[in-house]
Amino acid sequence: MGHKLTEEEQRLVTTTAKVIAKTLPDEHRGKASGIASALVRLRSKTVEADELLQAVVERGGDAGCCDALKAAQVVVAQDEGGYRINLSSAPDSDRQKTSAPQKQIAKTGPTTIARAKRPDRSLGRLSCVRRQTPELTQVRSHIIGLDPRLWLNGWLLSTPDAFVRYETELRALDAALAGKPALGDGTLSLRELSYRIFGDEKFLAPESDGRKLLRLMGLTDLLNVRPSLRFDMQCFMPKHHRHARLVVSENLDPWVNMRNALFLDGRKRILGERVHGVVFGNGTLAREPSHLERLVDTLAAEDLHVMYWGDIDRAGLEILASLAASAGEDGRVTVEPFMPAYRLMLKRAQKRYPDPLSNEETDQVNVPITGTELLAPYLTESELAYLEAVLEGARLIPQESVTAEDL
Repeated sequence: MGHKLTEEEQRLVTTTAKVIAKTLPDEHRGKASGIASALVRLRSKTVEADELLQAVVERGGDAGCCDALKAAQVVVAQDEGGYRINLSSAPDSDRQKTSAPQKQIAKTGPTTIARAKRPDRSLGRLSCVRRQTPELTQVRSHIIGLDPRLWLNGWLLSTPDAFVRYETELRALDAALAGKPALGDGTLSLRELSYRIFGDEKFLAPESDGRKLLRLMGLTDLLNVRPSLRFDMQCFMPKHHRHARLVVSENLDPWVNMRNALFLDGRKRILGERVHGVVFGNGTLAREPSHLERLVDTLAAEDLHVMYWGDIDRAGLEILASLAASAGEDGRVTVEPFMPAYRLMLKRAQKRYPDPLSNEETDQVNVPITGTELLAPYLTESELAYLEAVLEGARLIPQESVTAEDL
């Protein structure tokens, strides 16, 4: 299973991951690409139930993920037993919508093209154009107006559709590179840099079209980001406190930033709040009440006050609500939102996206809206209205919108 994937297999992984991410349980959605890769690497049209489970478990999934694959019809039960791998069922809408003829460039022009939804702008089926037309000449003139590093290898000039579809991002990239030798100065994580430049923390993810765009333009080596760390729920508290005040972070980058503030800078306050330590909740790990109870014992504390900080989306606030509900009546563990961070996230999103529905879409339309009441008492009317619109529209304001320099 260690063979290198072909370009076609990589495309199958990407399209399959998009499909199964919608049906996987919340705690396993981040494993969609790994599970899709495992299915592609099977290189077989049929698989037994135990083989399927083994492939999924090896990528961090469980039996529930197998059920999700069936629901997505990526694997289909056969009358004679076992399952048929149905990767072709992954909807390839990108193939249909990204093969628009060059005449469309003449109709819209590069400066009037409306920003399409992300799945409609895949780079997978763009083809090079060698001929000259007045319309293509106009597009290429816009391309040459960008930082030369974006078009020097010739790919962007020969693929004008890429400019039409990604003009907003390419101009943002051009601005970020202006007068600078690299994309980033090494102080931001990949997700933080991605949000700062593009307003989308996943645009530069390793398997995204944004990263592919950089690679095709020959710019991958210009990325200068902070190295990422990988581990499960982790606590850092430099000094013992009987009455501990901890910030629990849903995601890794904000946890690293807060840990560095306490450990490297010797800070005692984060965003103005007295903080004794920080915990990486790793998303759903923080849902299990026993984790926090055990943490109190591990820290030899009499009680623990948790300030929870996560993404502003339905899933993130659901974790907050779940944690708050799980706090025992004995008062040994108390939970509240880490409001300085949440208000800063809202302020930053309101400035970048005055229309709350311009924030990143999620696939959480079936996740119930909870936790709003925990933030509401601390928000202004305009902040609360913006928050409610984001949640109603199943949108996302990521934690990574707040970086180390904000803390």
